[in-house]
Amino acid sequence: MSLVIVAFLATSVIPAGAQLRLGDVVSEYGYDGIIGKWVATGDGGRKYEIEYKWALDKHVIIVDVKIGGFKYHGMIMFVPSRLEVVQIGADNMGRTWKGTWDESYEGPVNRSECLNSDGTTEKMEHVYVKIDSNNFRVKDYAVGADGYRLSQPRSELIFKRRRVGQPQLIDKPGKTQKPKKDD
Repeated sequence: MSLVIVAFLATSVIPAGAQLRLGDVVSEYGYDGIIGKWVATGDGGRKYEIEYKWALDKHVIIVDVKIGGFKYHGMIMFVPSRLEVVQIGADNMGRTWKGTWDESYEGPVNRSECLNSDGTTEKMEHVYVKIDSNNFRVKDYAVGADGYRLSQPRSELIFKRRRVGQPQLIDKPGKTQKPKKDD
């Protein structure tokens, strides 16, 4: 069953005038556990940080990603008229991103397209596989010219939930990184 089918069923039973929110769709599928701060360590010790947080009364999820000097800021929302979950964003390299969310047998799938400043694009899919309430795996797939993802992921990372109050590294130009407590 895809997110689109759940969205359709939900709109069929919600009274006229009530608006289906992204929070309703995410909760229906049991994916609300993704909300929070997550960290993974990749090849060579590279740190990956992701934060998903609700905004606008659970109509959107704000996404912040940091990988070394790379930063991405995006927004996930439900488009009721199209019964579709979409994501848009931008990064600190001047690129823009757009994509959709769907579901596979492994879990949620984010299908994205990155538009570079020179007009070239790169398409990819990220499959989120829940391990338990504090860990999930992300499989990163390239998407071929035929529009289908390749059979093997380019990489896989295991993200661990970062608890409130757990120290995080902050980076300031010209300064040594020091632990900082979350607010």
